Amino acid sequence: MAPPGPAPGTVMRISRNVAVFALAVLAALGCLLAIRAFRPEPTDEERIQALLERASSAVEEQRPGDVMEAVSERFQGEGMGYRELKQYVVAQVLRGSWNAVVPVSVRVKVEGDRAQATFDAALIRGGKGKGLAARLPEAGDTWRIDATLEREKDGWKVVSARWRRIGAAEGLLGSPP
Repeated sequence: MAPPGPAPGTVMRISRNVAVFALAVLAALGCLLAIRAFRPEPTDEERIQALLERASSAVEEQRPGDVMEAVSERFQGEGMGYRELKQYVVAQVLRGSWNAVVPVSVRVKVEGDRAQATFDAALIRGGKGKGLAARLPEAGDTWRIDATLEREKDGWKVVSARWRRIGAAEGLLGSPP
């Protein structure tokens, strides 16, 4: 009498199914790698826009160190160097009076390893109190930041900037090109 076990040919069928499954997984992985390889790299303009958007998210999320990742140690602007700007950003972020930093518009012009960016953002302050009242907007300002960026070894960095408060309408319309 034969020992109990799979019927003849069953082992072969399981092995064939496993092989087909493995080939399907390898084919899918190959397709993903091919798509990734042929996807165009982001342009310098897109990289700079993403950098500025990450910095504005970091302000909103109270992460001053992440804000400063966008800034060169050579920074000079509004009478501040890198160290003074870092202290200013930390003070503003930790004060925590902004519920949201909403990028209104970003315009970037790249020339070689140097770029000019104009970034309009609405800074919305939360209400006083606890619960829902602290989350509702109480007031807000719209600011325009004109920045010069340069390509450094670890990516684009802001090397100088000036900023000013602008009206909400001007922020929505953007600056002339």
